[in-house]
Amino acid sequence: MNDDTERCPFEIGESVVYRPSLRGFGLDAMTPPDRKLVRGRTYKIVGIQNDRYVVVAGYSHPGGGLYWTEFEKGP
Repeated sequence: MNDDTERCPFEIGESVVYRPSLRGFGLDAMTPPDRKLVRGRTYKIVGIQNDRYVVVAGYSHPGGGLYWTEFEKGP
């Protein structure tokens, strides 16, 4: 594993667009529909956990943040 490629390239305060993989989207299956992230919607990063997991405003995942590859740089 190359640590540089696995680290989250985003910073707190940046905007990101939720572009989940099929696996990533499936991991959110237990979240009530009105609390799920919406594909293609832009979110603001409020935290980064373990250099790999993104926490966005207005969303709380039971496992913490979502892996950074589920997002792309926002507008």
